[in-house]
Amino acid sequence: MRAPAMRPIALVLAMCSMAAACVTQPEPCTPEWVEWKTDRVLDKFADAHRGTVRDLREVSGRIENPSVLTAIRIASLAADSHDLVRDFNEIVMPELNDAIAQCGRPQEFVPAFTGFLRREGVGEDVIDWIEAFGVFLEMQQTS
Repeated sequence: MRAPAMRPIALVLAMCSMAAACVTQPEPCTPEWVEWKTDRVLDKFADAHRGTVRDLREVSGRIENPSVLTAIRIASLAADSHDLVRDFNEIVMPELNDAIAQCGRPQEFVPAFTGFLRREGVGEDVIDWIEAFGVFLEMQQTS
């Protein structure tokens, strides 16, 4: 007799959770929605690349005068940071561009890889290093 009584409760709980999901998404193309959409995309990307972001954060502040171990770690992060940049361009940018197309107001989205890294707590010295490394890789590919 308890099982049938539980069905209405489960139904109410399911309906509440569906309603809550609807309430949490702001009206599309509003400034709140732009922020919500960007955060969603960046959070998903950060979760998928948590290890690399953590490693970059850990070498922050050590780039200018690295110890031998930090220098080795930075060298090993070169390929990982290249993959991170590539994935950002191949995963995050298309998702944000889809949202831009939906709203028709691209000026509201200013997604930058460096902005993502700052949001994740990576230091400016590491961000500068990644930018310089990216320029070097581009020069190598065009040569």
